[in-house]
Amino acid sequence: MAEGINDESLLARIRVLEHERDELRKDIEQLCMQQAGPAYLAIATRMHFQRTAGLEQEIESLKNKLASCTRDSLNLQEELSEAYRIKSQLADLHSAEVSKNMEAEKQVKFFQGCVGAAFAERDHAIIEAEKAKEKEEAMSQQIDGFLKRIEELTSVCLKQKEFHDALQSDQAMYTEQNEKFKKVINKFFQIRQYSQKECDDTSWDVKCRCLLDDSEELWSFNDASTSKYITECIRRAAGQSKQFGGISSK
Repeated sequence: MAEGINDESLLARIRVLEHERDELRKDIEQLCMQQAGPAYLAIATRMHFQRTAGLEQEIESLKNKLASCTRDSLNLQEELSEAYRIKSQLADLHSAEVSKNMEAEKQVKFFQGCVGAAFAERDHAIIEAEKAKEKEEAMSQQIDGFLKRIEELTSVCLKQKEFHDALQSDQAMYTEQNEKFKKVINKFFQIRQYSQKECDDTSWDVKCRCLLDDSEELWSFNDASTSKYITECIRRAAGQSKQFGGISSK
C-alpha cells in the first residue's frame, strides 16, 4: 500500500519536472526570440543547459528510484503472492487440523463414554465377585458340614458293616446249629411217629410243638438225665429257630 503511494508520487514528480523542463525551454526560446543579442543568448543557453542538466539528473534519479521501486514492488507482489499462497496452505492446514480436532473430540467423548461404561462394568463385576465370594463361603461352610456328615455317616456305615458282618457270622453259626437241631428234631419226630404209628409230615414248628407237648413218659429211657437233655435240646432248637427267623427278618 505504501509502495503504491510512493510510486504514484514519484511519477507525479517526474511529470512536474518534465513539465517544468518543457516550460523552461519555451521560456528560453521566447527570450531568445525577444532578445537577439549574442551575449544574452549565450547566458540564456548556458542557464538553459544547467537547468536542463539539473532537471535531467533529477529526472534520471527519479526514474532510477522509480525502477527500483518498481522492482521492489514486483518483489513485494511476488512475496505477497507467496504469502497468500502460504496463507491459503495454512488455512487449508488449519481447516484440516480443525476437522482433526473435531474428530479427536468426538473420539475422546466416545472413549470417555467407553471408559465410563468400563468403570461401571468393573464396579458391577466387583459387586458380583463379592456376592460370588459370599456364596462361595456359604457353600464352603455347607460343604464342610456335608463332609462332616459324610464322615459321620461313613463311621456309622462302618459300624453297620461290622454289625452286619457279625450278624452274618452269627447267622452262619446259628444256621449250622439249626441244621443240626433240625436233624435231631427230625430224628426224634420220626421215632415218635414210628412209636405212634403215624406217618404225617408237617412243618418244623408243628414238629417242635408236638415234641414239647408230649408227656415225659413217652420219652423215658430209664434215664432222667437223658430225658432232660432231650427236652432241653428240643427247646433250644425251637428258640434258635425263632431267633433265626428274627435275624432273617432284620
